[in-house]
Amino acid sequence: MTELPSQESAETENVRGLLEEVLREFDELGPDSEPLQVELLASEILGEWWEAGDDLAAELIDFAAAAPEPGRLVAPLAVLRSLAGTEEQRAAAGLALEKLGRDEPAWAGRLNQVTVGDCWRTADVYGDASSVLCVFGEGEGAHGLLVSIGYAIHGGWADEAVIVEAPHEVVAEMRTQAAESGGLITCERISPGRAHQLLADAFVGTELQDEPEITDDYVRFRALAQARLRVLPEPEPVDPPRVLSTEDQAEIIDEFFRSTTDVADTEAARVCVLRLIEFGAEHDPRRPLRVGPDKLASFVDYVDDGDVALTEEQDEVLPEVLAAWARWGANRDGLSEEATESLLEAVDDRLYERDLEGESTMDAYLDGLEDLDEQSVAELLERRRFAVPEVVAELGGEEVELDPSDPEQRRLLALAEHPEFQDSLAEDDLDEDGFLRLAAYSTLVDQLWDGEPVEVWRAARRLRDKGLDRDQVIEELAKVLEERLAPGEDDELEFDIDEYCQALDELG
Repeated sequence: MTELPSQESAETENVRGLLEEVLREFDELGPDSEPLQVELLASEILGEWWEAGDDLAAELIDFAAAAPEPGRLVAPLAVLRSLAGTEEQRAAAGLALEKLGRDEPAWAGRLNQVTVGDCWRTADVYGDASSVLCVFGEGEGAHGLLVSIGYAIHGGWADEAVIVEAPHEVVAEMRTQAAESGGLITCERISPGRAHQLLADAFVGTELQDEPEITDDYVRFRALAQARLRVLPEPEPVDPPRVLSTEDQAEIIDEFFRSTTDVADTEAARVCVLRLIEFGAEHDPRRPLRVGPDKLASFVDYVDDGDVALTEEQDEVLPEVLAAWARWGANRDGLSEEATESLLEAVDDRLYERDLEGESTMDAYLDGLEDLDEQSVAELLERRRFAVPEVVAELGGEEVELDPSDPEQRRLLALAEHPEFQDSLAEDDLDEDGFLRLAAYSTLVDQLWDGEPVEVWRAARRLRDKGLDRDQVIEELAKVLEERLAPGEDDELEFDIDEYCQALDELG
């Protein structure tokens, strides 16, 4: 068994163990294994590395030069020569393989050597979602790459990719789905070059996201899917993104209010329309004015998350603006009456869900408070929503809804904003610096929620007015508190309140 060179760090020991596991898996492959079988194994391994953020492909290639049993490296290097994620790694694996000078398995020269067959695409009439199927090989050996693409945000991104063994059955399902959709879904054969363009853009959209919502199959088949893209003809050119100038935006807003009687032409309503245009320009640059259920639902999500800024007055008129925008956009896009009604129903459903969420959240934020006038309620909500912007937290890999009015649950919400501390807390090995920082964060959230001391919220607003976002404001405030925390009696943390308030007044 190959012994990897020993090094001192625990991280290196971990890498050694992972690479040894990979070598053992390739040891089980026979020289006459089917190429697709080899590719699927390799894609799963590469997917695990990608998901973990570990570039072990480079480690394995580097290891080949000093391996005491170089014969064991032939198979994985042959795979990386075809399936590694970058051209540089593929070239480096090929060079390392040449230097070994060993015979390759029979399957090595057949990796990713497939003929391109028909390509198919289904899409909803709104342009929100699409599925692309590319067929490779012929007869009983044919297989397909099926990718699901969403266009609500990020200009399109892939959330699922899978290798299918019976592509003709998938084509039949795609046609049936379109036929039974009542005209809401289309199915068409597309050129391989068009398929390449759609898939390449979708994979880029996924890679650009910090935490993409993808399936396990996407991770498993990602490397093989991207290898198959390299077999397809060059991507067909597409129209560049539509750039909307300030004048263009003003003209669109004027056109909207001239064309609709469903919403009053007020300043607040105009801002809502502008935010819709800006959202489209950022997330759907080729069709910024396109309307679809998923796209408009995503806009509402971004508003609720604070990524799209609306004042309270603008937020009040948003429901009627959104419905009018959907109807106006459906008319612009030439959608059928059935498609338009389905779109408006989806918008109504999302706004209804939002009302329910708002009522539930409002109760939690106003818990225990009575007889407040409208201005006091607005000010309190602004402060408490700044302290705790979300009532749903991901803890231990699961999403849970918590009550911010409960101090313990509020601290869990604060903890959820700092996942870097969660593992250390679970393993009970949080160091002193980490403990102080986490204590500062949770205490600060309590202070903002309670509004005491008042200097905390005053400092937060000053920093926010200077252009800092919420995370930056919280970081600055927590730093002031953390610097003053010290163990008191019974090892509880204490700080001088007067000194702390003075430092807050000097901040910003």
